[in-house]
Amino acid sequence: MRWVWAVLIGVWIIGSVPAWAQDGRPDARMEFSSFSVGLLLGYSEGQGTLDFQGRQYRFTISGFKVATLGISRVNAEGQVYRLRDIADFAGRYIVVEGGLTFIEGGGPAMLRNEHGVTLYLQNAQVGLDLTLGGGGLSIVLESSPDDEDKPAPTGMTDAAS
Repeated sequence: MRWVWAVLIGVWIIGSVPAWAQDGRPDARMEFSSFSVGLLLGYSEGQGTLDFQGRQYRFTISGFKVATLGISRVNAEGQVYRLRDIADFAGRYIVVEGGLTFIEGGGPAMLRNEHGVTLYLQNAQVGLDLTLGGGGLSIVLESSPDDEDKPAPTGMTDAAS
């Protein structure tokens, strides 16, 4: 009987860890939209924006899923935790999910990348999609606000002038 209580307490503690991480103020906020299609193996791609330290950064996403069937459009928004440097946002995120969308659906998702950056997302999904596995999601930053402030590179100047 003691081991049952120990297992229940362990499950409660493990289930509470993501909630504890969200108790603090998020380091950034993000939103994106993507399109996905799948027949056993699935592929998705999209784009979004990240609000970090008063600046907006555009990014693209692409990814794959296993054990999926369907076609859907996803709009997601959420909080970003453990983001100290903008370069840590880009990377490969691991996704473990399962769900069924028939016309409309969605729900929460938690993703983490190799830098420890954690995304807590709320998804709104439209389409027909059955997913029983997980996959990976890659985020690539398109541009930085600092890049827009820099002058465009000029051609070679004549050393004799």
